[in-house]
Amino acid sequence: MRRVEPAFPDLLPVSHRLGGAPPRDRVVLDPVEMRLAWGVAPERPEGADRALPRRALRILVHAAVARHDREQLGRLLAAGCGVVVILDEELHPDELPERVMPGQVVALAPWLPPLWAQRPLPDLAAWRARDVTPGALLALGPMTDPARELAAVAIAARRAGAEFAVAAPLAVPAEVRHRLYEARAGEAGDTGLEDLLFHTDLAHAAARMERDASRACRAAGLAECLPGPGSAAASAATFAGACGLLLWARRLDLLEGVASTGWQLRRAARALLASGREPLPLLAEDNLRVIPGFGPWVEAFARSLWSGGGAPYDEVAARWTAS
Repeated sequence: MRRVEPAFPDLLPVSHRLGGAPPRDRVVLDPVEMRLAWGVAPERPEGADRALPRRALRILVHAAVARHDREQLGRLLAAGCGVVVILDEELHPDELPERVMPGQVVALAPWLPPLWAQRPLPDLAAWRARDVTPGALLALGPMTDPARELAAVAIAARRAGAEFAVAAPLAVPAEVRHRLYEARAGEAGDTGLEDLLFHTDLAHAAARMERDASRACRAAGLAECLPGPGSAAASAATFAGACGLLLWARRLDLLEGVASTGWQLRRAARALLASGREPLPLLAEDNLRVIPGFGPWVEAFARSLWSGGGAPYDEVAARWTAS
């Protein structure tokens, strides 16, 4: 197990990964770096640390590792760690070890835009039947019609049994774009694809696609951030509450730039996770300010976010979802 630094910690707040990245006999997505990989997977280092952590961690594990290193995964679950399972190949929930607390495991099925891969989302009904919350990880790479394609995948995810979606920009450095262009354009070339891959402001397009994905998820009835996993350090409800604040911290940064107040939500989310306190009882008792960082504006935002609407959340949400 190794410590990881996710490319988008506000969207996928995990701290460790069990085992390595998935096999690369096909195009695969590394959800930590949000990059595509081809070819042979790097060899795993010998003598990996098998000791249990002294505190409960949030761990990402790929489907192949969950199947082949079931014993170690079971030890981590028994120690109270929370696990995000990446369903990048077929895996049945019965192949996982027993959980020791509700919401300890979350399943996340990756999706790549049609330009990059043509693999449908798996059927997630079995995970819901085993009380594991399933969702989709939407990799926001260059697309010919982002609004239409994201609306279609949100509907497909809902039909597949997903309850939430996490939308994160895909890293597409020049060599990856050249590889795709050479595979798709042929000898005659493709002006439209060339413009999309090489003459587009990718950072601006990714930010626009995050908003497209948000509108699509709302229309399909999908939640928009991780609802877990829970651990011995923080329940699934605490983690979900913090993830909501982290998500809107990122969105405020995208909307407001250097003037963003997102850092206040991010600080409060980290403090909530560190405290391990349940957010909804604190709301009911009007005691959110016992958590560091929950000043008047942050408290009002958290209250309106977690309660399903109200100021100031509604105003920020309206700006985010505006076309």
